[in-house]
Amino acid sequence: MNDSSRFRIGIDVGGTFTDLAIFDLETGQTRVTKTPSTPSNPIAGVMEVIEKTGVPSEAIGELVHGTTVATNALLERKKRTPGLITTTGFRDIVFIQRGNRRYHYDLRWSKPRPYVERRDCLEVEERTNYRGDVVVPLDEPGARRAVRALAAEGIRDIAVSFLFSFVNSANELRMREIIEEEYPEASVSLSHEVYPRWREYDRTSTTLADAFVKSLVQGYVDNLASGLRRGGMKGNFLMMKSNGGIEDHHAAAAKPIDLLVSGPVGGVLSAIFFGQLTGRSNLISMDMGGTSFDVSLIQGGEARRTMEVEIEWGLPVYTPMVDVKTIGAGGGSTAWIDKGGLLRVGPQSAGADPGPACYARGGTEVTVTDANLALGRLNPDYFLGGEMTLDEQAARAALQRLGDRLGMDVEETAASVIDLVNFNMVNAIRLVSIDRGLDPRDFTLVSFGGAGSLHAGALAEIISIRDVFVPLHQGAFSAFGLMTADMRVDESTTASLRSDTVLADRINDIFDRLASRATQRMLAEGYSGAPTFERTIEMRYMGQNYATEISVPPLAGRMTKIDVNNVIDRFHAEHARLYGYNIPDEIVELVHFNVTARGGIEKPSLSRRQPSTAPLVPKSTRAVYFRSAGGWVPTPIYERESVPARASIRGPAVVEEPMSTTLVHPGHTLECDLYGNFTLHVPSL
Repeated sequence: MNDSSRFRIGIDVGGTFTDLAIFDLETGQTRVTKTPSTPSNPIAGVMEVIEKTGVPSEAIGELVHGTTVATNALLERKKRTPGLITTTGFRDIVFIQRGNRRYHYDLRWSKPRPYVERRDCLEVEERTNYRGDVVVPLDEPGARRAVRALAAEGIRDIAVSFLFSFVNSANELRMREIIEEEYPEASVSLSHEVYPRWREYDRTSTTLADAFVKSLVQGYVDNLASGLRRGGMKGNFLMMKSNGGIEDHHAAAAKPIDLLVSGPVGGVLSAIFFGQLTGRSNLISMDMGGTSFDVSLIQGGEARRTMEVEIEWGLPVYTPMVDVKTIGAGGGSTAWIDKGGLLRVGPQSAGADPGPACYARGGTEVTVTDANLALGRLNPDYFLGGEMTLDEQAARAALQRLGDRLGMDVEETAASVIDLVNFNMVNAIRLVSIDRGLDPRDFTLVSFGGAGSLHAGALAEIISIRDVFVPLHQGAFSAFGLMTADMRVDESTTASLRSDTVLADRINDIFDRLASRATQRMLAEGYSGAPTFERTIEMRYMGQNYATEISVPPLAGRMTKIDVNNVIDRFHAEHARLYGYNIPDEIVELVHFNVTARGGIEKPSLSRRQPSTAPLVPKSTRAVYFRSAGGWVPTPIYERESVPARASIRGPAVVEEPMSTTLVHPGHTLECDLYGNFTLHVPSL
């Protein structure tokens, strides 16, 4: 970072708004702001929100960007699919897929369409066996013919997935050299670099997904980097990865599959940061923005992680990521009536353009924002701190049209829309807690996003969570989290070993090789310090199909036989905890080995507020509709900045801030801590 570069910036591009958080390293102050997203040209929204800060570009020492451009590309499929070059006899792997069915009894159901057309799947003669021995050398003339065939079709994104390349990558590396010689304009994704593990379908599907988004993400990143440089920024341009780490934008463009949940991860990191600040280690983070509702579980101060995501059912994508569940439930989610005449909300969204009816930009469908406005929960003159005025009459007119079809008045229709979206979100919370055998009552709900704290109290009441944490900067919380991220690299490999024959030296060699690879990647991604390492082994009983990940405790030196036995004992104990039984005398397979390298960065700091003995006076009062209270209730309105530390507010109340609103239901209590964070206390039912 340059000496003159005093600002660190985090930017999160959402479906409705582009959020920015800025940290002044000189003063220690943090500010947040946002602008409407520009879906047709996301880069314009990024440049606009930077300009809005008034900070000169040359003063930006580091910019971290989170984006959903890769996820959106896989969802929308608006570009040409890549080509696939694979081992002879294996071109149909991605079409055969798995034996399971989404709908067991629907005879018309078809398997999902993979990220490639069959005519673009080409085979070449080569073969590496499971030990890594090259038993059939790469047929180079055949490989060149395959590349020329794809070039003739104008296919610029190429995935290469050879059998057992994760054990010996020589043939895949040579294939890339041939592609570069024959077709230098092409972008190439090699399976051993994208996902170096066994299971041929999983590895090939992931490689195709990486190839599908590679040229798109490369263009996006290059254009944004060029725009930042033209604007005078000379600092580091980093991207948030799905695993919760950051990396140089060049590295991100080289492996775009790592960016799948780049945007939502920022909110989880913020929740962890504020949890550590306030002594909370068990959290459920909920981010309700304009388009989606993201929920994640944090236990013991660590976010749950996963390797697999299905952007579309049956099409697995494997990459290390924070486990975030997303549903279509946001302020812009639209209400509609299904074929049975029942009211539904989402997953469709009005987005940023035209947006909700109250935006007065041509939208006519009822959205969650329209419902909140009609119930008095939003101030039409204070949206985005007054930068945007909402049209309450347009919202009520849209609700009236919908209500006429349902036989309900405006208030009843709006309250029903809110109730439905609340239950949709509660179901998502159950997915990450109750469905995993965890009691949500043992967790604190962390509410953020532009719309989150309008709903958080009701969600907590439905699912019996007692405390809701409403942090500072909640309207741009994900952007704030981007500034708290460390450098992080995950490396893994398959090396199936057995507990009855495994040698500690073999495990040490595998971990050393992974640590070396992780260190080299961190250096390439711009980290200059000494990383710390975490190690895990995925294990299973002989004959099982899926493995359980077990952490390896930090050791002063290399693992010994005793250390290996201790890790196996930990597997037995974890298997009993998860499944209710274990088999101590059974052979254990050590299937996958993982190493995580972390490089710490300086975190933002927060200043404390001073308590006040003066009585807290609301800035105004307005009628707010609460179904539980029987209708319209005179409700005091407060400004968040005016609430001093240790203040307490008894509901009903509304606390407004420029980018979000907190609703305190009757019977709920809000308290402000020394940093200005709120805690909503929800009474037991």
